[in-house]
Amino acid sequence: MECRPAALVLASLCSLLSCSSGTIRTPVSTTATAALPAQWVVAWGASPENALPGSENPGGSEQTFRNFFYPTVAGSQERVHLSNVFGTTPITVGAARLAAAGDTTAPAVDSTRDVALTFSGATSVTIPAGGAVTSDPVNIAYTFGEKLAVSLYVRGIFPALTQHESQVNTNYATAAGAGNTTTDTAGSSFTASNTEWYLLTGVDVYGPYQGTVAIFGSSSVDGHASNFGDTNSYPTPNVAIASQDDDRPSDWLARQLMAAGYNLGVLNAGEIGDPAGEDSRTASGSAVAGIDRMQRDVLSQAGIKAVIIYFGGIDLRSDCLPATNVEASLANMIAQADTAGVRVILATLPPAEYCLSSDASLLPSAANPYAGDINPGPENPGSTQRNLVNAWIRTTGLTLPGVVAVADFDKVLAYPTHPDFMLPNFYSNDNFHPNGVGYGVQSAAIPLAAILGQ
Repeated sequence: MECRPAALVLASLCSLLSCSSGTIRTPVSTTATAALPAQWVVAWGASPENALPGSENPGGSEQTFRNFFYPTVAGSQERVHLSNVFGTTPITVGAARLAAAGDTTAPAVDSTRDVALTFSGATSVTIPAGGAVTSDPVNIAYTFGEKLAVSLYVRGIFPALTQHESQVNTNYATAAGAGNTTTDTAGSSFTASNTEWYLLTGVDVYGPYQGTVAIFGSSSVDGHASNFGDTNSYPTPNVAIASQDDDRPSDWLARQLMAAGYNLGVLNAGEIGDPAGEDSRTASGSAVAGIDRMQRDVLSQAGIKAVIIYFGGIDLRSDCLPATNVEASLANMIAQADTAGVRVILATLPPAEYCLSSDASLLPSAANPYAGDINPGPENPGSTQRNLVNAWIRTTGLTLPGVVAVADFDKVLAYPTHPDFMLPNFYSNDNFHPNGVGYGVQSAAIPLAAILGQ
């Protein structure tokens, strides 16, 4: 199994942040956890993004895909969700399996914990265009931190598949025409690697859990650039770390919850390039606005108790929209969650939400790496709007029905000397997204006690 990122020690993050004793609550007792009623919760999720053809999603024929992922809680009974929501034709999954990776090296899986999936008792299933299916429950015991894999044989000729671009996770595929190799536990048939989760959108587990908490947003929820290190400081770019695989904000939160004694599944509902409200990309089909996918990707998920809403960067940076647009979209999502009885934690937007259509002199460059910062100014208009959004979140947003807390990502990531920029060693390589350690610092700002209100 590939190793997890180096920055695993939560105490070091608290040292960086001067965490108070209230940041991580008193652990839930084993007795209390064991007494919880059994329920389905989300162990892992990846919202479907699109089915746009491309070099890593060209379509194919008679091919098997092996998707790896890290569940956010331990489990012993599972069900798997597959989606063809963006597909234009039916897709037939001729065979599917769930396996633990154990101590194997990818693309191999543990042959002693590898089971066939069925769908209403059948070993194959046809997913209609725009549809989704859920497997029958299976039983595989795994511990927290183990990687699992779902292998899918796609029968016949198929177009580009509904997918989620993982970016920091390595998955595998056979050559076209290889047929059904889902039982190949050694993995020798999986000759190509990719960074997509094809068809796979989630895995639920059943047991005495406290529920599911979702993180909902765009690429900074999805964990873009989380595989970058922190050995350099802005403006020198950081570089990717080969062993730092699939360490999304949901992974960080899962570790923090476990360390604090919770037994909560964590759903990652992030999508690259996803705006809070409608914009030019939503019309083109390459992204679905947060206000439009809230029901599908968050509120309809198993055991959902709370959602951390972290939206607005795309609206401000790519479309140069005013703060009021983002505030209206956030209010819309909050109202949807409140109607469903789901608790809301609002996240402030950390620095680097530059309006990319603004005057080039207000954008960072090699000649002026801090251009657009409020200190010394003039400030990039996207940053000005970001600060207005954050002020609204900390005041008006916090008073809206359903909102129980604010996760102040801006406060913990902003560079005091240049407050429109992230702390120099927490940025990745684009000055928009945190690196792996930065995501951990960001996650440590989530008030855990507010998730369940205990």
